Amino acid sequence: MALAVVGGAFLSSALAVLFDRLASRAVVDFIRGKKTTAALLHKLKMNLLSVNKLLDDAEEKQLRDSGVREWLDDLKDVLYRADDLLDEIKTEVLRCKMEQEDSGSSSTNQVLNSSSISIHQLDKRIQEILDELEPIVNAKNVLDLKEGVKDRQRARLATTSLVVESSVYGRDEEKEAISSYC
Repeated sequence: MALAVVGGAFLSSALAVLFDRLASRAVVDFIRGKKTTAALLHKLKMNLLSVNKLLDDAEEKQLRDSGVREWLDDLKDVLYRADDLLDEIKTEVLRCKMEQEDSGSSSTNQVLNSSSISIHQLDKRIQEILDELEPIVNAKNVLDLKEGVKDRQRARLATTSLVVESSVYGRDEEKEAISSYC
């Protein structure tokens, strides 16, 4: 169970990394002028933002509900695929920049346009990720996941190292023995 909680916390940080990568200079440069790809990546970002708002509630409920645990596992798989795709884009941008430096070309756009990643193929992969993410987003109602649940007060006993004397029983003789030595 402890691994499930750690896994949920991992998803929060994985989403933060994905948001950073979506906004990175490499991705922005790569999709510049490609309206369909930019629209698909924007839709992906919006779906991820929606899921991100559900994570706090899902992390709390996963211990009691195996369906929520499976939901988090499915989400993790989709996040891995999205992360891999963004890694490929970043790698391609770096490859193109290296080719630009080797060829002495001054136009980054010209090199990015000669990219080995087909835009059609890229759009198809983004759409596949969106298709996998859509049922995950829609499952929030079935799993009763709420947006924005954060910092709920949990009923916990106060933790302290102090001993409340009224709740210590059966040590009267030892207490008298200690008191008589002082």
